[in-house]
Amino acid sequence: MQQIAIVNKSKRLTDDFVAFAAKACAEQVIECAKAWGIEPTPVAFYASESNLPARDCRIMALVDELDEAPGAGGYHIFELGIVYGRVLAGDQNATSVVLSHECLEQLVDPYCNEWRSMGGGRRVALEVCDPVQADTYGLTVEIMGERRAIVLSNYVLPRWFEPAAVGMFDRMGELRAPLSMSEGGYLIIRDADGNEENIFANRPRLRLQGITAKLAISTKLTNNETRLARRLRS
Repeated sequence: MQQIAIVNKSKRLTDDFVAFAAKACAEQVIECAKAWGIEPTPVAFYASESNLPARDCRIMALVDELDEAPGAGGYHIFELGIVYGRVLAGDQNATSVVLSHECLEQLVDPYCNEWRSMGGGRRVALEVCDPVQADTYGLTVEIMGERRAIVLSNYVLPRWFEPAAVGMFDRMGELRAPLSMSEGGYLIIRDADGNEENIFANRPRLRLQGITAKLAISTKLTNNETRLARRLRS
């Protein structure tokens, strides 16, 4: 089985912090996979790429610069048959939240190409963190007797994608309806004619006339190599 290999390539982050963040993400991935009824992808920390095992790895590197997606906090993509990701190193809480976000979305939709029906001919991208990406919670993990609280991203549950569903729609219980967002979230929507638009919480809708239209509205759209831009091209 492939694993998500979290590699610290940043000079800003210590290996011990990244190890704890990776442990928290590993536990969260198991929890999320159970909620989604899928097999969890193992998550492990490596201080260097030279330590990676010979078996397949989906490398999630923590870096000091995102050359392919300036302005973004992180991304994961599927390119040339390989799934990999990058997370921009910042303060510890911001970094662990983005790392959590990317690990969960790589778990549920590693190839960035899944959509779910919203009814009426519309589909929504299978992004489990985007609708609630500004919501966070803490998880305390232990390594060799030391315990630390790591801040992680909220995520939506399977029934969130079911327009008529009732019950709990996200891990933190913030949402009250399927296909809804909390403040700071957004959705990627595709209509029956193949037209895409972004719907942001508390912002006007953005209808895309090609990927370059009005991209300044979000840093996730400022570079055509981001996960979002790749999905919209698919």
